Amino acid sequence: MDNKKTKLFNWLRLHSLRGGVIGKISRVLYKFYSEQVLGCDIPYNTKIGSNFTIFHGAHGSVVNPYAIFGNDVTLRQNTTIGSKSFTTNDDDKAPIIEDRVQIGPNVCIIGNIIIGHDSLVGAGAVVVNDVPPYSVVVGNPGRVVETLI
Repeated sequence: MDNKKTKLFNWLRLHSLRGGVIGKISRVLYKFYSEQVLGCDIPYNTKIGSNFTIFHGAHGSVVNPYAIFGNDVTLRQNTTIGSKSFTTNDDDKAPIIEDRVQIGPNVCIIGNIIIGHDSLVGAGAVVVNDVPPYSVVVGNPGRVVETLI
């Protein structure tokens, strides 16, 4: 996605977290913009660090509201980030994506796992286990094929 769309996405999301009238209006605008314009489902209350970038509008992407994103994370289209079940048990927490992680298109990151900082998740990967920092993950099931340091 171009820089202007990413900035608008992040601005609306941050203002949606505010209380009062501005927060309510921002939530409505955010929901419309993210779902109808960008074509993704990333709840406004998802914890997202600074410089979050989405490419291709993250079209078709779905993110669990309890997922946590660090700073400088890049997300591409048709990605699913969520828990293993539909319950709210502590055992079924959503993933934590640490700083400077790049996530390719058509990726599934599922479960109570951590994607380590400075990692790359390749296109089409299905990640269900923790990923150490500085890793390149590919395949189904996702496996580390390279360490970047």
